Parts: sequence; structure tokens; C-alpha cells
Amino acid sequence: MTTQTLQDRRAALGRDAVLDALVTHLEAGDADGISMEDLAREAGVSRRTLYRYFPTRADLLAAAGDHVRGRVLNIDSSIAPGGLAASFRAGVARSEARPQLARALLATESGRAVRGTFRQARVEAIRREVKSLAPHLARREAERAAALLTYLCSLNAWVSLQDESGLSPERAEEAVLWAIELIERELQREPRKDTSR
Repeated sequence: MTTQTLQDRRAALGRDAVLDALVTHLEAGDADGISMEDLAREAGVSRRTLYRYFPTRADLLAAAGDHVRGRVLNIDSSIAPGGLAASFRAGVARSEARPQLARALLATESGRAVRGTFRQARVEAIRREVKSLAPHLARREAERAAALLTYLCSLNAWVSLQDESGLSPERAEEAVLWAIELIERELQREPRKDTSR
């Protein structure tokens, strides 16, 4: 059993304070313009301490991706036992709890960088899910299915449907779920035999 020192606990609190300050600015929509120095001041740490935790803005945004995903929204990149639809439903529920943050993750440069740290793990999880649903698919078909499902299982699809078609958040969720389930059913169908020979 490892014992965390007082210095380690203080460092963790300092890091979390900086990340929480960044999340506040993401929700306010002004994270792109906030300086590292201002974040340090708001978090109650020195500029030197902030740069020890996060040597570059890219390091800060990468850590913020883990922080937002793991502590703020509690979203897992793996596919839930109920499949893609259940995973999407869970993500929407968590995003609805912080709607300004959800939109900022799409609309701001900082938000997209924070969100980007999560995407690759999610893409790989969806590819594995497609392979397990339809092991008979050719590689190219599996790539297309995974690409469509990756888009559908995203915050971007849910928000875009609201903005582009005027659907309520609930109706947009229903529409995305309908499309996910339709593709999953198609993937699970047995391949058709060629009878033209």
C-alpha cells in the first residue's frame, strides 16, 4: 500500500484547481482567451507552480481532457454492456447535466482540444464493437460502419441535430438512437448469399 505524502496531496489539489478553473472558462465560452497566468491566479497557485504541472498549454488541455472525461462528466471511452446505444444514452445524460460545457467542447478551440484527447480511444472501442457485431464484414465495410457509428455516438451528432433541425435535446437523442440501432441491426444480419451464379 502506498501512502500519499502531504506534498503529493497538495500538488493534486493544485492541479485540480487549475483544471477546474479551465472548465469554468470552457463553460463561460472564454477559455480560448484565458492566459496561463490568469488560470494560475484563479486557481490560487503561482505561475511557476502551474508551469511545473503543465509545461505547455497543450499539456494543460490534454490533462483537462482526462479531467473533464473522468471527473466532470464521468464518461468512459469503452462501450457499455448494453452496446453503442446504451453508451450514447449515458453520454447524453452526462452532457445534459453540463450543457454549456458540452457545447463549448464543440464550439471552442480549447474545447475541441480537450475533447480530442478522448476521441481516439472512443474510435478504437467502436471499431472493436463493429468487429464483434459483424465479424463477416469486409474491412472496407467495417471501416464505413465504424466511421458512421463514431459520428453518431458523438456529442457533435447530438448537438448538430438540435441546431440544424430544430429538434429538442430529447428528440435529437431519439433520432440518433434510432440510427444507431438501425445500423446495429443491419450489421448483425447474416450476409446474403450470391444466387446469381
